[in-house]
Amino acid sequence: MRVLLTTQPGHGHFDPMIPYANAFRAAGHEVRVASSAPFARVVEAAGFDFTAIGTHFRWDDVETTFPEFVDYARRGQGLEYSSEFSWTTWNPAAARDLLASFDSWRPDVMIREFAENGATLAGQVADIPVICASWSALPTDARRWGSVINWPRVLDHYASTARTFGIEHDDAEAVWNRQLTLTGLPPSWFSGGNTGPTVRHLRLPLADGPDAPGPDWLDTLGRERPLVYATLGTVFNRMRKPRRAVIDGLAELDADVLLTVGRTVDPDTIGSIPPRMRVERFVPQGYALSKAFLAVSHAGLGTMLGAIYHGVPMVSLVLGAEHSINAASAAEAGLALPLSLDEIDAATIAATATRALHDRALRTRSTAVRKECEDLETIDCLVPLAEIYAENGTTLPN
Repeated sequence: MRVLLTTQPGHGHFDPMIPYANAFRAAGHEVRVASSAPFARVVEAAGFDFTAIGTHFRWDDVETTFPEFVDYARRGQGLEYSSEFSWTTWNPAAARDLLASFDSWRPDVMIREFAENGATLAGQVADIPVICASWSALPTDARRWGSVINWPRVLDHYASTARTFGIEHDDAEAVWNRQLTLTGLPPSWFSGGNTGPTVRHLRLPLADGPDAPGPDWLDTLGRERPLVYATLGTVFNRMRKPRRAVIDGLAELDADVLLTVGRTVDPDTIGSIPPRMRVERFVPQGYALSKAFLAVSHAGLGTMLGAIYHGVPMVSLVLGAEHSINAASAAEAGLALPLSLDEIDAATIAATATRALHDRALRTRSTAVRKECEDLETIDCLVPLAEIYAENGTTLPN
């Protein structure tokens, strides 16, 4: 069986797809990944064949191609910008490129990450089943998505874009409800939401741990005081003001602190570092979280999922993208204390992290959800499902 995974060009989009790709490859299926041309090196380094689609850019260098994104992000409007960009630019281009690529390599099934809807459009035109690898909110969760973007506008964008591909008499919510939706999050995460029969909750193997080895020096942290793991991800890590607030705020804790700043930031350029803080570009996140007592992050889903699987309470800093949904969902589930963009300063971070370190209810709930995740289906369950869908030409479960 030929399996094509489609993703916008960012680590936060692609990395959660890697476990799915590995599962299909381990089962002997032919796997390719489609994304923008500048992202080819990342995909190929992960060991997968590559097909170029969509707009020529990368999210971890977005300001080079789309400098206006920086201003939107600073105003907390990054998700609105990316939503408009996705529907007016990325999705139409990706769909056209996918349809053209099917002449030389036609997949039997496609798996798209949530933000990538070129596959949704191309799949309908070419009659290829499509599966959605969801983010923290399900594709049709109007309550959560509508809290951060203009949801009716998204539905209108879909309808108008679909018509340009000859797709009539369908709407986005109907299409997304027909797609099998995969999530690495447990049912309790979706409080007040109906996950429905097309949603499968799978425990995802974390790409970098906890079995992935960590540096020897990491074992020395957290021995005499709690270890706090902090990160701002791979896109928002370059926002200097929030990063400085994290450094200065966490310096006030009676804790060891590990801060990772990403490969695009030089630790030697970020200023003074407190005595009990270690700053690195990268540390295997699963290994760090296996030793952490608290995680302070940008509320990116990959980091949050690692913390959830390890039962680590969180402080969520809402910087942009879908972070506000992630943070709100984690707070509803009793797993995190959120801070909005205008609340992010050193004093507030220090006070919130101190509260989280001593919040018994937060830690008890985090432990309970960790145990819930241990009982989720394994990702191996996906392969036979996809095989049936490819054979029947539908993503509806039996």
